Amino acid sequence: MKQKATLALFIVTIIWGCTFLWLKQALDTAELYSSGNQTNTVATLFVALRFGFAIGLFFIFVPSIRQEIRGYPVWNDGAILSLFMLGGFVFQMIGLEGISPAVSAFLTSLYVLFTALILAWFSGKLQSRSLVVGVILATFGAGFIQGPPQLHYDISEWLTILCALMFAGHIIFTDVSTKRVSPVGLTFTSITISTLLCFLLFDLFLYFNVGKVDFIGLLQDFDFIFPLLLSSVFGTFGALVLVNIYQKHMSPVRAAILYALEPVWATIFSIALGMTDFTFWLLLGGSALLVGNLISELGNQSVSE
Repeated sequence: MKQKATLALFIVTIIWGCTFLWLKQALDTAELYSSGNQTNTVATLFVALRFGFAIGLFFIFVPSIRQEIRGYPVWNDGAILSLFMLGGFVFQMIGLEGISPAVSAFLTSLYVLFTALILAWFSGKLQSRSLVVGVILATFGAGFIQGPPQLHYDISEWLTILCALMFAGHIIFTDVSTKRVSPVGLTFTSITISTLLCFLLFDLFLYFNVGKVDFIGLLQDFDFIFPLLLSSVFGTFGALVLVNIYQKHMSPVRAAILYALEPVWATIFSIALGMTDFTFWLLLGGSALLVGNLISELGNQSVSE
């Protein structure tokens, strides 16, 4: 089962790597319908609709969903997961207003380190040596894949660090909650609550932002709707179902190291589509990530044997 779980989460990293490109295509399209800086507003709308469309897919592909979501625990755990997930998204998005993508990538990648440290604090001991090495390499690789970050320790960077803490909390609580409630039901409740919170956040951004967006025209544009549907079907429904079903079969630290491959795929796909140039930092960061995953996986196998 651990090998199947590793493969499933590896597929998830590929899908989430694609969502970066889908979101970029949608945001680029939105600029044609916007006046002023409307990035936060449009990005929040995109995520809200992405989650919202995914809700309907459960009723199509999961006939037992009404039974899966019965009871208070699955909704309670879903609410906590949604807060971690959206907290990470919001802090990262606001932080990006004042820092470069390279710095954001580095600080966000700290969720790998935070996951290990939080678990070590609760258990009173560090993970195995191989996992510690894997954590260090994965954090370095994900953080430097776009080049060395220039840190200034301002509010945007601290918000992004808080984003990394939220993502670490999401990984750890996913491990806890999927072992006590239905993973599929948990996926549905967390997505549903996230959708409601996203629409509230969208209204908030809409109220405070200066400028206008032609939402009617935007929502009729194929270049916005198509990446939105891809993100909903694969990035939300498919990926989160796989995460909630399979992550519980490996340690949260191992899962965090594996998730760190996400920016590698995003960068590779960007290069393939001519959106990013190949650099030495991609080679260095990607290699560190891959070696970190290999070390943690091989070390995990030796311990289990």
